[in-house]
Amino acid sequence: MRRILIGAAIIAVALALWAGAYFTLNGDAVASPGDGVTRQVEAPAAPDALNLTVWNLGYGGLGRESDFVADGGTHMFPPSRAAVRANVDAIDALVGEDEADVFIFQEIAYGGPVNYWVNLKGALDRTLADRSSVFFADFRTRLMPWPLRMEHGQAIYSRFGVESADVVPLPAEDTAIFGVKRRYASVVARMPIEGSEHGWTIASVHLAAFDPDASVRTRQLRELLAWAQREYESGQHVVLAGDWNFQIAETNFPNTTEERFLFWLFPFPQDALPQGWRIGADASVPSVRTNYQPYVAGENYITTIDGLIVSPNVEIKSIAGVDLGFEHTDHQPVRARVRAIAGDSE
Repeated sequence: MRRILIGAAIIAVALALWAGAYFTLNGDAVASPGDGVTRQVEAPAAPDALNLTVWNLGYGGLGRESDFVADGGTHMFPPSRAAVRANVDAIDALVGEDEADVFIFQEIAYGGPVNYWVNLKGALDRTLADRSSVFFADFRTRLMPWPLRMEHGQAIYSRFGVESADVVPLPAEDTAIFGVKRRYASVVARMPIEGSEHGWTIASVHLAAFDPDASVRTRQLRELLAWAQREYESGQHVVLAGDWNFQIAETNFPNTTEERFLFWLFPFPQDALPQGWRIGADASVPSVRTNYQPYVAGENYITTIDGLIVSPNVEIKSIAGVDLGFEHTDHQPVRARVRAIAGDSE
């Protein structure tokens, strides 16, 4: 009996220590530059014009058949592993066919419970193995054993050389999922431009989505743009690209969505833009759908929240959404061509 009690006491102490460490590590919402993971591949300097593809991948679990509880739906998980596998295979194939110079992804995930352990990031790492990459896990369950471990975030893949990478911390929300707070940040890749003393600064953006009155995402936006202005003033050509969780283009697509499911939707605060900075968005092709139900064309509300903001020394040559019918994710890709031009900072 004594041995049993001693064994039980040891287990209880170990669990208490683990729980303390788990909630301490996962309760820290402040990102650090050291949180980024960079893979360097020998590659040439970038040209003065780049083709970009921006896409929130929905961790492979938010295809046409999915709804999501945080958006007013009823499910936390995708309808089946087969559905996730079909999403991931299709995303991987589309990326493999895309000739973009730089991919900027949000909600790229390793295998875990929310996508039935289908490794989306692993698939894209293989498909884009010849590119340099920077990855930042904004949601990660530290000390959680497999199969409950989750890790997803943002990534940049470039066919040109990445000179340096960075993680820019942003204000956090005071909420947690299973004791885990999301570490909001922008992941950055800097690439030299051939024949120039200045280079590209490409940053992935994924602002808060469910903060009341958009207060947190507005603070995030203003801090990010202040950082980007400093980057521009140093001579860099800056492209901020991703999921802004603000309506960045006025749209009016037919829908039957009730107003109560649009609680997350706010217009972009134009007064936040520094002088000379510009938004690039396609109002003719929606980039996001509501997730209160599986996607039904003409019923789900759709609009544009994904796109670019560029510094005054960057010209947006073209930008276009890609209409996939929300088949594989709840966001659609946005493709753009940008060009570095002379600016006041140079």
